[in-house]
Amino acid sequence: MNYAANSADVNEAEFLPARQGTQTAPDVAGLFPDGVLTLVEHRDSWPTDLAPAEQAQLGDVCGKRLAEFAAGRNQARRLISTITGAAEPLLVGDYRQPLWPDGIIGSISHSDVFCAVAVASTRSISDLGIDVETLEALNPEVEDVVLTGAELVATASMESWAGKLIFSIKEANYKCCYHMVKAFIDFKQCEVVLDMDRQSHQSKIVCNNHLGKELHITVEGRWMIDSGHIFTSAIIC
Repeated sequence: MNYAANSADVNEAEFLPARQGTQTAPDVAGLFPDGVLTLVEHRDSWPTDLAPAEQAQLGDVCGKRLAEFAAGRNQARRLISTITGAAEPLLVGDYRQPLWPDGIIGSISHSDVFCAVAVASTRSISDLGIDVETLEALNPEVEDVVLTGAELVATASMESWAGKLIFSIKEANYKCCYHMVKAFIDFKQCEVVLDMDRQSHQSKIVCNNHLGKELHITVEGRWMIDSGHIFTSAIIC
């Protein structure tokens, strides 16, 4: 069943195009090791159908939110079915996180243009995260919130978008670590070291989990720039 935007959502109708687009999307498979399946779709190709249980849980939302949610769920189910041979509805947890099937880990991210999904068997990867952001400088008003002192110094001599790259990496890291931490991770509890030549990163996270236990986590990943966007990965092997 296809769901259309409410007729009153004049400004959001563009987020629910028919799935007939021909726009290509970047291939982000190289951001992850073997065993991780990835899929990026341009919004011209986003499906707008949901499983009944997904639709019931989502409720009545604006057209943009519906389009993003449906795109992520459809892409994720397609990847899950490649691994398991079947794909049940992908519901939402108490903190808006996807409830992945047993034995599967995954991550979903959106921009206004692209939806990116990564999925793997837990036999291959412990945890993973993916993020997509527009390629632009980080808003100066949030630099002090997002970047540590060391990151501010390091990015001062880099490209103007380096701060936004670190923001994207920290978003991917949060998704990657949530299954382990089950608690909020502050931006400054994570410090990112960039390798601009190899387009890779290593992050150190020191935080408390939902039980109050202090954790020290190392996350690695890669990044790429394509179609005016930053795509980042985070992996715990």
